[in-house]
Amino acid sequence: MTRFKSVIGNCLVVAASIVFFFGGLEVFLRVQSAIQPIAARTAPVVATGTPAYDGNRIADVPEDVIAAASSRYKYMTMPDEWKRVPIEVPGAARADRWQGVVEVYNEDRMRHIGAFPSKKPGVFRVIMVGDSLTYGDGLPEQATFTALLNAWMGKNYKVEFLNLGNNGANSPDVLHDIQKFIPELKPDLVFYGVCLNDFLPSFTAQYSFDYEFPLPEVVKTFFVQNTRFGAFTSDAYDAVLRRFHLRSDFFDDILRDFDGYQKRFSRDVAAMNEVVRAAGLPPVLAMVLDQYPVFEGRGHRIARIAEASLSQAGTEVIPTEEYYRQLSGRDLYISRWEGHPNEVANYIWAKMISERLASRTDLQQFQNR
Repeated sequence: MTRFKSVIGNCLVVAASIVFFFGGLEVFLRVQSAIQPIAARTAPVVATGTPAYDGNRIADVPEDVIAAASSRYKYMTMPDEWKRVPIEVPGAARADRWQGVVEVYNEDRMRHIGAFPSKKPGVFRVIMVGDSLTYGDGLPEQATFTALLNAWMGKNYKVEFLNLGNNGANSPDVLHDIQKFIPELKPDLVFYGVCLNDFLPSFTAQYSFDYEFPLPEVVKTFFVQNTRFGAFTSDAYDAVLRRFHLRSDFFDDILRDFDGYQKRFSRDVAAMNEVVRAAGLPPVLAMVLDQYPVFEGRGHRIARIAEASLSQAGTEVIPTEEYYRQLSGRDLYISRWEGHPNEVANYIWAKMISERLASRTDLQQFQNR
């Protein structure tokens, strides 16, 4: 009986310690959240003038743009205002509020309401194809690189950029969008924003969820949805598994069967360029987009292979070697809960794209007089 009482007593001490620890963590996270104001996400973050870019100072980004992006890294748990909530927007096939911004979708998962406008005479039209990085997940629309290009280049040229970023799209889906929208929109140029996961099959998810936390799903869901320590612990557990490659990300998926993915991607980009050239347009202009730049890292190696495939297919490639070299290790994602590229990444990409476009001879006849 004495031993039984001792075991019970020890179990109660352990249980009380666990309750005390997580209770203290819950109080700390709630206080930390209460004393930090929520970063505003609705104000435009667009520089007033077209940025100077000489190819050697990629990271020259205005302080207000950097501040808007970095302000979100301080939160340890997701503010309630940032959680995904479906909303109603007239004319949209779907709309959400996510990370504090409104995202609208048409039937093609693109950031547009209704039909795209007809082409105007005397205006150089560029359609921007790609996936959610081109769409601008988690960003105000005016902070996307497509919107920045419209704001900057519209000062000097009669030019328009249409955002055809298709959420979840991979290279077969981008090929489909090019085939569908070239006849409808009659562009003068096609830009392809390449995401590293575009090597995966059509609309394939990026991540696997191996090694689930050993608790019943209903219990995990309750604590994640109703407590801050539950959400914090779940995020930390997932991060540890990915850090040690126990839970796969799309880099692992691509590298595990890279030859098959590479061949599919090469076929798709070659077909994209064939469709574009058959329509009488110049070659596709393409650039790899990566919000986790690590020089000589896995993403960089995949980016080099993507650029080689694009070049072999006859597309015009904006190289990213200096981007990876200068920005290696920089945090360019939106928040802990939204891994898509932030304002800084979009600003830098817009600079790189605008520099290449300004050198094109076919655009010069559309200069504002």
